[in-house]
Amino acid sequence: MHQALFNSHYNLTAGEADAHSLMPVTLLVERVIEIATRHANCLDVGYDDLKTAGIGWVFSRMSALIERYPRINEEYALNTWIESYNRHFCERCFDMVDAAGSLLASVRSTFVAIDMKNRTMADLASFEREAIPTLDRPCAVRPAPRMRRLPKDCEQRALHFGYCDIDFNRHVNTVRYIERVLDHWPLAHHDRNAVRRIDIAFSHELLYGEEATLRVAPADGADGSAHECEIIAPDGTRAATMRIAWQRRRDMEP
Repeated sequence: MHQALFNSHYNLTAGEADAHSLMPVTLLVERVIEIATRHANCLDVGYDDLKTAGIGWVFSRMSALIERYPRINEEYALNTWIESYNRHFCERCFDMVDAAGSLLASVRSTFVAIDMKNRTMADLASFEREAIPTLDRPCAVRPAPRMRRLPKDCEQRALHFGYCDIDFNRHVNTVRYIERVLDHWPLAHHDRNAVRRIDIAFSHELLYGEEATLRVAPADGADGSAHECEIIAPDGTRAATMRIAWQRRRDMEP
């Protein structure tokens, strides 16, 4: 019997914590990808299974809503389930809870199957089976709307990606994009504010040695409480977009 709801338990170590002794949002993303991978392996649609057909999963979209972050030595658990599944996409949800079962964060994501040789969308028809269960379980995060093109006069800076930024597919690791964007703001900003919600969409791969451009602007009507960001590839293609909503840190700490 394949598990429709899959979970893992963790403890936040000091080495994983951020400058505020809490889980960084980047670690949440790493955990999301990790548990999705483990669940896919259990459902026989993981890395080894798809590799035989020259197919791989790519993390395409994510929206995360954080209630609070675990602190050092705190126990927490992550649950995941497939909301929907077709020949090209897997819509997967997550929730993170503390030891008492209280909700810490909710995440909605999209994984896309791609042809690893041609880097185009793949067809999963031969892998579809009744043993891949979907679960009618609520997720607190609604899908994010498509982000606007940012104005030409917004803030921008160059981004360079080196060896430690790439993954086994030899494109820039998902978490590296988030790190570069969060580094745009100084420590004083992060001392006052924490990420309440982050929406990410990837549309173009960046590779080793490429220099991209980060563009940042306040979100419409957000009065500085949210920002929209886009990472532009060397050829002018928009590689990734993010929308970050901030909340006063004191309101999100235990």
